[in-house]
Amino acid sequence: MGSDIGKRTIVLRDGDCSGCGGEWVVEAGGELELYQLCTSGRHSVRILLGEGAKAKVVFAALSAGEVEYDYTMELNGEGADVELHGLIMATEGRKATVHTAMRHNAPHCHSDQQVRGVAATKGYGLFDGLVYVAPDAQKTEAYQQSRNLLLDGSARIETQPQLEIYADDVRCSHGATVGQMGDEQIYYMRQRGLSEEAARKLQLGGFVGALLTHIDNDELRGEFERALGIDE
Repeated sequence: MGSDIGKRTIVLRDGDCSGCGGEWVVEAGGELELYQLCTSGRHSVRILLGEGAKAKVVFAALSAGEVEYDYTMELNGEGADVELHGLIMATEGRKATVHTAMRHNAPHCHSDQQVRGVAATKGYGLFDGLVYVAPDAQKTEAYQQSRNLLLDGSARIETQPQLEIYADDVRCSHGATVGQMGDEQIYYMRQRGLSEEAARKLQLGGFVGALLTHIDNDELRGEFERALGIDE
């Protein structure tokens, strides 16, 4: 689909469509918020931003078998701005992958990608994120961070942050971490009366729940909480 929009909120979820996705054009000065909560299939999203346009993408890739998200953001107008906040969850031998391409084609644009991953019980997660800065895209600010948590030794997460920069007056950074639950934090909580199971659940809830801070709508935030299993 394609549509020129001023300000709009879009929600993509299971049941709305099969292999949902699409293309959206955010006109100069326009705003788009896109939320995605799907558990299977391949989903491709492309967003094109004009001058001063803004887009916020919040997603949870929750695998019920195998799920793949593919995001392409084209910052084509000066001063365009993109936030992308996401969570990848792969458990019980399932697979969840996310690919992003943040393409800075104009000067004075800003992007920020913050993606977290969780894998357990032979689950496999992948984050493959590209930041591209064109030769004329001076004064670009582009940031990318991938933080990942393995819940047991059989789980696996790969993270592949990439920078491709052809301009010389930019501020760009990327980083990636993969670790396990902190034993010291678990011990601290157990010393204060929590069982090990409760302590681990609390720590996982804090890691996963960080995504919810980027959802302003109460009803939509509740939907994400239920899907993530942290609404108790």
